[in-house]
Amino acid sequence: MASASSAATDLKVAVRHSRLRWLGAPLLLTGALLLVLAFLGVASGGSGWNVMLGLFGTGTALASFGANHDTAIAHAVKVRGNPELPAALRDEVEQELQRDRSDTLSLRPSAMAGLIVPFVCIGVQSYVAWRLLGG
Repeated sequence: MASASSAATDLKVAVRHSRLRWLGAPLLLTGALLLVLAFLGVASGGSGWNVMLGLFGTGTALASFGANHDTAIAHAVKVRGNPELPAALRDEVEQELQRDRSDTLSLRPSAMAGLIVPFVCIGVQSYVAWRLLGG
C-alpha cells in the first residue's frame, strides 16, 4: 500500500510541477523587459543596482522554470507507466530518456525550490519595477 501511496504522490507532484514550470515564461518576459528598462535607466544616469537586481530577477525566472521542470520530470519518470499520467508529460519523459537517459534518471527533484523560487522572482521583479517606475 505504501508504494501505491508513493506513486499517487509522485503523480500529483509531477503534474503540479509540470504546470508550475510555465510560470517561468511570463516571468522571463517581464524580467527581460525590466532589465532593458534598467539598462536604459543607467544610460540616463540611473542606479546600476537596478541592472543587478534586474539580472537577478531574470535569472530567477529561468531558475523557476528549471526547478519545476526537473521536479516534474524526476517524479514523472517514477510513474511513467501510470495511465493517469498525462500523455504530453509521458511523451516528454520518453523524449528526455531517449535524449540522455543517464541524466534524466539522475535528476533530483526540488519540490520546495520549485514552489519558492517563483515567489522570490515575483518579489524581486516587483521591487525592480517599483524602483524603475516611480517608487
